[in-house]
Amino acid sequence: MESEPTYRRLSSQDLTVVLTVSFTSLLGLCFLFSVPLGATLIVAAMLATILITYGFSSQKTASEIGPEVSSLEAEQHYFEAQANLADNITDAVAIIDQRERVVYANPAAQKLLEITSLGRPLSTYVREHSVKAVIQDALQGKKTDAITYHVETPTESYIRVMASPFTPAIFDPPRPMALLFFYDVTEYNLVDSQRADFLANASHELKTPIASLLGYIETLQGHAKDDPEAREKFLGIMQSQAERMQRLINDLLSLRQIEQVEHIAPSEIADLHLAAKAAIEAEEIYADKRKINIKFETKKKSLVIGHQDELIQLVLNLLDNALKISADETQITISIEFTDRWTPGQAFTANSFTQNASTRRIVPVSTPDKPHYILKIRDQGPGFSREHIPRLGERFYRIAGDLSSKDKGTGLGLAIVKHIIRRHRGGLLIQSAKGEGTEFTVILPASES
Repeated sequence: MESEPTYRRLSSQDLTVVLTVSFTSLLGLCFLFSVPLGATLIVAAMLATILITYGFSSQKTASEIGPEVSSLEAEQHYFEAQANLADNITDAVAIIDQRERVVYANPAAQKLLEITSLGRPLSTYVREHSVKAVIQDALQGKKTDAITYHVETPTESYIRVMASPFTPAIFDPPRPMALLFFYDVTEYNLVDSQRADFLANASHELKTPIASLLGYIETLQGHAKDDPEAREKFLGIMQSQAERMQRLINDLLSLRQIEQVEHIAPSEIADLHLAAKAAIEAEEIYADKRKINIKFETKKKSLVIGHQDELIQLVLNLLDNALKISADETQITISIEFTDRWTPGQAFTANSFTQNASTRRIVPVSTPDKPHYILKIRDQGPGFSREHIPRLGERFYRIAGDLSSKDKGTGLGLAIVKHIIRRHRGGLLIQSAKGEGTEFTVILPASES
């Protein structure tokens, strides 16, 4: 075991030797470099003063230095112990000293706040004034409430921070600090915002047909009561509005049902070919009425991991959208292909669109490099403007919003499709160009059988 280092005072004999050697050396330098003797004596006197002061006044014994060394080591060991504990916490944790400097941040905090080095003020990484106010209250020993602040760059996010007074027992006198916990609540804020928008949009969509129904009912009860021609006209409009409400309610229920099980991936085997065939049969009457040809280029089984009824609903919504935006006497092409290894680079390679086409991955494929079936639905409609592409898949955003079609949907069809594909761990792509039409691509994991 190593012995404790000792520090002793210089004796008179030691000082005499040191002064003699130093003075002799200075005289030699004086003659060697022709330095004036007066200047040499002044330097020698200064040297003697420093040595005497150091020897008799400034030196400490081992017992005097020991407590200071022990205190520094204890402080270091203390924060190391805290670090070993907090490093394993998945939440972001940081410790702020009296000068609001970050003296510790666990890996989660370093990643969330992009902390590059310790010892810098927290304001270097968090510029929100409300956070600074909470920290100051915590440093003063006050009870604080959790706050949420908004970050716009590099990506929009919402961070919730909690601050608590923290006084380590290792310091004497005590040094008040602040213990901070950071939580990324972006997803929760987004869900709340979507819920509020959803309720507002649903209320608005239902309000319009209900108001129309009430207006026509009042008219029929009034001056149009004995007018057969007006009665037939108004009853037809009322039926159309009631059917619109029924479609909206059905879509709302479907969307809610899919969202409730979205986190549970289906485990059964479904046939994508049969799903597409069932959807085509359901739309044949409407397509024939408008002389729209639905060309289906696949005639064999396409087994995927999925829920059969949900896949029918998926294809039906996409086909219904294609029919609504297509002009009469045009064609819609549906195809199913197999790939033994899906890669992101395949997304928009094999197509007949020009370079002016806009593309988007509405739902990226979650399981690449595996076998997948690829369903494509291509119409000959007018295509979509570039500004509409990023919004496709939003609730209540009508895919025919900039078109002249009189038969617009509820704006929930693509939202339902998106959630079905997420539940099936698949992918959804869109490619569209003005004057060239639109193509939706659905990628679903193939069944091993």
